[in-house]
Amino acid sequence: MTFPSAHSVRRVLAAALVTAAVGTGCTTTVTGTAMPARSDVSGQFDKLLEECIAVPDPTIAETVGADLVDQYFYGAVCMWTGIGAGGLVDVTFAWFEDDALTRERELAGRLGYATEDVDVAGTTAFLSRRPADPSSCGISAAYSGVISWWVQYRGGTPVDPCAAATELAELTLQRNQ
Repeated sequence: MTFPSAHSVRRVLAAALVTAAVGTGCTTTVTGTAMPARSDVSGQFDKLLEECIAVPDPTIAETVGADLVDQYFYGAVCMWTGIGAGGLVDVTFAWFEDDALTRERELAGRLGYATEDVDVAGTTAFLSRRPADPSSCGISAAYSGVISWWVQYRGGTPVDPCAAATELAELTLQRNQ
């Protein structure tokens, strides 16, 4: 009768340990209550990850008084830069599906921004302005969460940044209603 060598026994034990570790490592327990997927499509962007094209680039350029804009960031936040009579302009769009307008207003207040209630395309919204910065303005509007546009001019003769941000929000809301 032959007995396995110590080396063979170690290999079998190692294989058994790896198998046990892999078997237990592949299970996950999730706690909580299952929620049904959203079935309503009203008040939502119609195509996932196409929020950045809610307003076409040429329309953004025209709205902010730029000759053209170039989108340089695409994701949960969309960013463009442009140049025109107003000098350089930065434009930012964000849509936060699970956000609340009251939370955004509180955040603006904590940052020291002045806020002003407005109505845009029949939707509750507010403008935000940085103290002592007349060349920038943002608007946040309730829409299946919150959409926000921010316009900031960097030199030149700017278009009114609040009027530009408001028009971009109106265009977004009109396209998606």
